[in-house]
Amino acid sequence: REVALFFLKNKDRLDKTQIGEVLGREPESAFIKDPEKDVEKGGKGFFVRVLHHYVYAMDFSNLEFDEAIRHFLSGFRLPGEAQKIDRIMEKFAERFTRQNEDVFPSADTAFILAFSVIMLNTDLHNPSIRPEKRMTLESFIRNNRGISVDGGDLPEEFLGGIFKRIQANAFSLKEDDDAREKESTDVMTDTFFIFESRGFFGTSAEERKREKFRQEREEMMAASEQLFKKRPHKNRDSGSSALSKEHAQLAESVSPADVVKPMFDVTWGPLIGTLAQMLETSEDNHIISLCLNGFVYSVRIASHSNMSLARDTFVNALTKFTTLGSIKEMQLKNIESIQTLLSIAIIDGEFLGESWGPVLQCISQLARLQLFASGLDEDDAFLSAGDKGKKREDKLGYFQGGDKLGYFRQNSLVDVNRETEEKNAGVVLAAVNEILIDKVFSSTVNLSALSMIHFIEQLINVSAAEISCEKKKNGMGIAGMSSSQHSAPRIFALQKLVEVADYNMDARPRIAWTKMWDIMAKHFATIGCHENAMVSMFAIDALRQLSFKFLEKPELHDFNFQRVFLKPFLLIMENPGSREDIRELVLRCVDNMIRSLSHNLRSGWKICFSILIISAGDESNNISTLGLAILQRLLDEHLGELCRRSCTDEFGDNALTTEVEKDTQEMSSLQRKMRNANAEDFVGLCYASLSFVQIEESENPLPIGLSMRALCHTACYADLIANERVLPPVFSQSTDPLSFGYTYEGLESGEAEEMALWRPLLDGLSAGICSTTKSNSGGVGCLVQRGSAMTLRAILLRHGNMFSVSQWAIILSHVVLPAMQSAAECDETNVAYIISESPSVSSLDFLADPLPLPPPPDDEGLIKFATTAMNAESAPSRPLGPVELLVEASFADLRHGGDCNLSRAHGLKKRSWSTKTSIEQPFPDSWVSTTAPLALGMLTDLIKCFFLDFGAEGRDILWPIILGQFQLWMLGPRNLENNSDDVSVLDNDYFDPFWRPCEALVRISCKEFNRILQLFSSTLDQMDNENAVAWWKLCCSDFADILSQNIALEVSIHEELVESKLAALQLKENGSTGITEQVITEQVITGLTTPYGRGRLLNRREDCYEHDGTSDVIPIWEVALEWGATLYGPEDCDLDGNVSEKVKESCVESIKDENASGAFRDDDSNSRVLEPQANSVTNIISRLVPALKVRCIAAHLLQQNFPNALNKLVGFTGEEEAGALIKALNSSREMACKANRDEDLSHAFQEAARSEWGDGVEEVEKALAAASGNTDDINRGECEMFFLTQESGANRAIIRLLSLLYCPEFDHHFPEQSWDRKDFSEPILLERIQDVLRKFLHSEEKDGHKVDPNVWLKASENGGKVPFFCTSFAGVVVIILNTVQKFGPEQFVRHKHKIYPLLCSLIQVQSEEIRLLVSDILLQQVGPLLDIDVNSNAQK
Repeated sequence: REVALFFLKNKDRLDKTQIGEVLGREPESAFIKDPEKDVEKGGKGFFVRVLHHYVYAMDFSNLEFDEAIRHFLSGFRLPGEAQKIDRIMEKFAERFTRQNEDVFPSADTAFILAFSVIMLNTDLHNPSIRPEKRMTLESFIRNNRGISVDGGDLPEEFLGGIFKRIQANAFSLKEDDDAREKESTDVMTDTFFIFESRGFFGTSAEERKREKFRQEREEMMAASEQLFKKRPHKNRDSGSSALSKEHAQLAESVSPADVVKPMFDVTWGPLIGTLAQMLETSEDNHIISLCLNGFVYSVRIASHSNMSLARDTFVNALTKFTTLGSIKEMQLKNIESIQTLLSIAIIDGEFLGESWGPVLQCISQLARLQLFASGLDEDDAFLSAGDKGKKREDKLGYFQGGDKLGYFRQNSLVDVNRETEEKNAGVVLAAVNEILIDKVFSSTVNLSALSMIHFIEQLINVSAAEISCEKKKNGMGIAGMSSSQHSAPRIFALQKLVEVADYNMDARPRIAWTKMWDIMAKHFATIGCHENAMVSMFAIDALRQLSFKFLEKPELHDFNFQRVFLKPFLLIMENPGSREDIRELVLRCVDNMIRSLSHNLRSGWKICFSILIISAGDESNNISTLGLAILQRLLDEHLGELCRRSCTDEFGDNALTTEVEKDTQEMSSLQRKMRNANAEDFVGLCYASLSFVQIEESENPLPIGLSMRALCHTACYADLIANERVLPPVFSQSTDPLSFGYTYEGLESGEAEEMALWRPLLDGLSAGICSTTKSNSGGVGCLVQRGSAMTLRAILLRHGNMFSVSQWAIILSHVVLPAMQSAAECDETNVAYIISESPSVSSLDFLADPLPLPPPPDDEGLIKFATTAMNAESAPSRPLGPVELLVEASFADLRHGGDCNLSRAHGLKKRSWSTKTSIEQPFPDSWVSTTAPLALGMLTDLIKCFFLDFGAEGRDILWPIILGQFQLWMLGPRNLENNSDDVSVLDNDYFDPFWRPCEALVRISCKEFNRILQLFSSTLDQMDNENAVAWWKLCCSDFADILSQNIALEVSIHEELVESKLAALQLKENGSTGITEQVITEQVITGLTTPYGRGRLLNRREDCYEHDGTSDVIPIWEVALEWGATLYGPEDCDLDGNVSEKVKESCVESIKDENASGAFRDDDSNSRVLEPQANSVTNIISRLVPALKVRCIAAHLLQQNFPNALNKLVGFTGEEEAGALIKALNSSREMACKANRDEDLSHAFQEAARSEWGDGVEEVEKALAAASGNTDDINRGECEMFFLTQESGANRAIIRLLSLLYCPEFDHHFPEQSWDRKDFSEPILLERIQDVLRKFLHSEEKDGHKVDPNVWLKASENGGKVPFFCTSFAGVVVIILNTVQKFGPEQFVRHKHKIYPLLCSLIQVQSEEIRLLVSDILLQQVGPLLDIDVNSNAQK
């Protein structure tokens, strides 16, 4: 650092040439030759440190780009070597980009433009360049097209400003202006390719001295020549002196090239004819030598005069005289022609341009002959794809074709040609030194950039011809391969292309090398997919070697050279024609690069991740397995190189320390870019792992183990984020969902930045949750879906404290809930159609249970599991994080059947996912049965662990979102337009508005909702009083609202079922054989808006009403509302967008299509009638009865467990909440009571059973009746079973709630100054007690003898299985008696006239349980009134 600052401070006193030489020294150079010396004290790499410190000490902020270059170059002169200039300007571009973030998108662009600006300065201000040949603004803009990111262009105004400023003011060193005027720089036609091999401006210091000496010598000779020209000639008179002087001045003003070119343009045609004729016919060595020299000079003159046609013609003619493209015996002049051609290639290669093509083809044939003569196997022997069983011909080809008579047959033309070629090969081997061939390729380092481009293009053409086995001759007369070659490809040119790349990689500036590599890379990518395995493997191996060499040099920040260099690997993987072994080889190369050079990888990570993502979707499981193995090894061994928590760029003032910068506003541009780059690489790593989680059905599904292992990776990434091993990026929220800077809408800047790292994990896991693939293995189903849900649950539970309320809202509404809903809607298995025979007896006992809360990270069992995992053979070197440990243990438990006891996970033996478990699931493909309980249970866990602590924010923001999901699965979608309080998550993209939940989802959601109520009850002591009261009131209100909505749906379905059934029966009784267009249209029309919400048009019918002897026909529309109810109204009802005649006609047309089995026919009344569908009544019943059953089950489940949560929480219940609960429960009771008395509904249930069971329904009913003891009346069935259960559950909940409010035993739950709960509850409680007991006694007297006596043994538990009031309400009667037993003395006395008669009647019932309770009440409540000693009677 001190040296750099000394140079900068004393730049006007020191030799700027020497400063430039020091700054450009090689990276390995040391000031002190001591390998153990520290780099800052003169050890290895000292001069590179000086360069970096020198650049870091300069400030380019707010400078124009050209002014920054001017300021940068004012302190030293650029050295001559290209690599030195490359290193210096690369560091400048990096520094400028960091300090001016808004100017260039990447340092690559600044790097390329910097060279272009330097060349522009040379072109505009070099006195040796004529004004008319200097660069224009248009050519400068053209030369810099496509240099921005992804081939974009820089603004023309920006480039125009640079051009004008440089045109007006050149770059110069004030003490070196005279020296610069003496120097000249060779300028090519296109200034983008003027980078000379020995430097951009000049040469090295020694070569510069020689150049100055040469210039001085030429100046002295020119001065002497002028003196001779000025001397008067003796044979000239004085009159001609003036004319001679004019001729001399004209000669001095004309360039020799301008004189030679027109002369040569006239003479080269006859000249080539003469040279060719003499060379063809003469055998004189002297004449042959003169002719060959003529070819050399002609090529040279044509090249320097830019006469490409003449140059190409001379080169083509010379290649023909080599006879390498034909089968002729070589003579001495042919050998000399070869030598001459090689000499031209080595000496004049700079000017050959497209003439390199025939030269390289000749060299290819020459190398083949030398290989043939040396006795080594040719390429075709190595690359031949022929059958191994065929006998190979010998080297001379004596057994090729024809008979095998050996010496007793006449030599064929093939044999003669082979012998000729053998002789030619011997002659070539002896006369042409192989070093000359190598010299042609090694000397390419001396070619300019433009010449190098021509050379590479022609070498690639030759390589393509060799590999494709082209045999046709080109216009140059050189065959792609000789007639004696086999059809197998050759790789000579490809090998030389690799050597040329190796020679020039370190000798070229990065900018020039990138342009060359862009051409070579396409060829390597094409050859890498060649059908010949050996050819493609050679190409990939060459890529591997070049990549390793290229990656040895670290890439500076903001550059993308690595990404460009490694792109051929990606192109090969993307090519659908590539073979499996080639793709495997590419992955092996990537693996080796990560293992050996991960510390140098920067922009190359993107290519590596892209390749791994492609491998995940490969049709071969071997490729996918290898890709994931590479990812696993990266995580286990090289995670530190990828997750650079410290943004330290070797050194520098703006480098980050290991401490995390919390205030992003105070971060430097370097810190921002480093963090963004690291975050983007981390996101790429996340996407690479998530690509192995199969989310769609595929013909070649990934092995289950790969998906599960990838899920473990996501757990590891979550731990990295939580531990701040990866820092969030710093950016402004992008509006493009596909860009890196986009997270979620609605977040503040800081929160959005934090979610940038979490989003790929959350979105990927949500996609896994709703995956449509069948991931069954070992008897366990939906493994990918369950594994994704378990992983997401582990992440949220372990690291949920990192998220704010706003972030939680986004996670729930954009990640968790949409995934759950999508998966539920897509489940089309039989589970969605299972309906239980009774609300209290479930047919869905196979549904999975929600997972218990995981043990803490320091749990002894988890620690043992971690120790066991770390001691395994393939254990990672890093410790397992909390989420990764939990997921690994959970998956180990899942592989063994999944009892969720993670404390024993360490003792489970390692087994594969395909191993059979002891318990097999009945519906393994059903997401609802396997994953839905786990997913919904996660919401309850989140409430317990985090949301309760958020207080008001949790209630106002998070709870409505969760409640919306519960409502979806309990009730189905609701109308949202008239309810502004609903959260935004319930939009049209969140659910299908016409989807309805099945019984399984209803049972799961009701169970979880009751778990939440129990959660409040268990956590009451941990919350402050205000928070507890607020949460409980909210739950009571929402419970009442959900139950009320469910009852409204139930009432609507009930009415629709009965009315539709009666209408269909009426049509049948009237003798109608069809459904006319005017009577009913069974077509769904969406888009209607009613005062009660949006809906769809179901039917249109005409009702006839008689009044005063006249009849009126009124059209009635039947509209199904989105929230489940059905609306009936006249045709002119208030529908948004009135239903027009066109809509009516479309209904009729639709019914024609839907009833293809029927046919329209014309009857006598010319009325078009449609044949009705078979069993139309049955169709109505089969559609509505299951829906009604599900609503009844939902009501029962809500009512069943709600009283259990009341014991501790009733004290927080206010009058408003109690009123809402009683109202909702009463509506449920009244609906069930009404439905239970509806004979039409009962018949509909019976018809539904017949439709389901067929002709055997009567036998089934008799068996059920016999089992229940109901042998006298078999007409009672499912309808009574369902609605009696619902009614009893509603009464049970009402009485339980009112008893807690009324009985003195529970007074301690309420605060002292509370509302008058006793006055509120007393009338309702007494009314319910009397009503239930009277109905129970009546039913017991009427139907009790029909019931099996065993049912009465425990009537409160078994009564719900028999469809009688007395059996269904036995449990309710027990609760009533327990309540009466808890009455205070005053309360009992006040109501004894109402209760006592009923108690006396209950003494006679068959239930012993009830009789004992009555006896206890008589002793405890009535005994004291009669002065009976309760204790003595109790003892008796």
